[in-house]
Amino acid sequence: MKISTCVTFVLCTATASAFSTTPFIANSSAKYDTSLNLFGGKKEGGEKGPGMMDQLAMLKKAQEVASKKMALDKELAQIEHVGEGADGKVTITVKYVPPPPMQQPSYEPAGCNIDEEYLAAASTEDLSAAVADAIQDGYKKATIATAEKMQSLTEELSKIMGDMAPPAAA
Repeated sequence: MKISTCVTFVLCTATASAFSTTPFIANSSAKYDTSLNLFGGKKEGGEKGPGMMDQLAMLKKAQEVASKKMALDKELAQIEHVGEGADGKVTITVKYVPPPPMQQPSYEPAGCNIDEEYLAAASTEDLSAAVADAIQDGYKKATIATAEKMQSLTEELSKIMGDMAPPAAA
C-alpha cells in the first residue's frame, strides 16, 4: 500500500508540474524573428511583405473571377455556332462544352442539316468533304466567339496577377 501511495503521489506531482508556470527567460542575444507580419508588417530592408489582409483580398478576387468564369461558361453553353459547307447546303451546329477544372474547353456537334437536293445529287466524297468543312467552320466560329468572350476575363485575371507581382527593383 505504501508503494501505490508513493506512485500516486509521484504521478500527481508530475501532472501538476506540467501545468505550473515556469519562468521564460528570453535570450536577448538571439537573432530570431518571431513576428508573423500577419497584417503586412515591414521586413528588413524596408520593403513591405504580403500580409494576411492582402492574401484575403487576393482570395476574394480569385473567387470573383471563378464565379464570373462559371457564369460565362453557362452563357457560352447556350450559344449555337453554325458552320457551313457546300455553299450553305450542309450546316453543322456546334456548342461549347464547359471544361472541368484545369482543362481546355471543348465543343461538340449538336445538329446537322443537309439540303435534300444536294444530298440526292452529291457523291459520297463531295458529301463527306462538305460535312467536314461544315464541322471545321463550326469549330472555328465557336473557338473565335469563345476567345472573344473570355478576353475580358483574361484581362481581369492578368490584372490580379499583376497586383500580386513583387515591385520591380529600381
